[in-house]
Amino acid sequence: MNFFLYKMGEISDRFSKYMTSRDLNDNQVTNNLGLSIGLLGKSRKPGSDLSKKSIEKILNFYADLNKVWLLTGEGDMINAEFIPNHSGEEEAISSISKSIPYWNLPVSAGKSVLDIIGKTKPDGFIKGLPGADIAENILPVIGTSMEPEVSSGAIIGVRKMNNWESLNTERIYLIITTDDRMIKRIEYDETNQDIIWCVSPNYPRFKIYKSDIIDIQRVCFVYNPK
Repeated sequence: MNFFLYKMGEISDRFSKYMTSRDLNDNQVTNNLGLSIGLLGKSRKPGSDLSKKSIEKILNFYADLNKVWLLTGEGDMINAEFIPNHSGEEEAISSISKSIPYWNLPVSAGKSVLDIIGKTKPDGFIKGLPGADIAENILPVIGTSMEPEVSSGAIIGVRKMNNWESLNTERIYLIITTDDRMIKRIEYDETNQDIIWCVSPNYPRFKIYKSDIIDIQRVCFVYNPK
């Protein structure tokens, strides 16, 4: 990532404006990015600012935030390929073609996406990413269990499956259980058909019972941070 010259405090100020526009608070951002508690507050003090590492985390996670604007103040706050969903703009949003709903619901954290998707409005829409138009929804990823194929800070596109009883062991899936959501490959249990094994390169495989699965969706698009 190339950084521009800037005055101390300016990046922190601009990110605060972005947070206000997205109705984000310090606790939400701290949890989403895995930052040290109090770091954002300290970055706003005179003579302080966000570190390079923190800025990289911000830009990797918040896909709609314009890097050039954050670093220099030039251009628009929101990326051109990201169309924010504001209340009262349903007519304009309905005219968007080939734009995919973006939900700020990190995979590997929190409650089921099914509690949100379809029951609330998306955080925005993403268009113009090659290959993303086959996805039904786009989500951010935290965690490194699927690296290098899917990096922390990546965004993934997912599609619903009519039948997930016959899964392809070569594919990656978004698995939603009663306790978690995660992206994994799968293996079948040779002795118990009620069990599937979750497999990833950087984490020991573990079993889950099919009865605990709420839904499985196919990961059909991955965009890793550069």
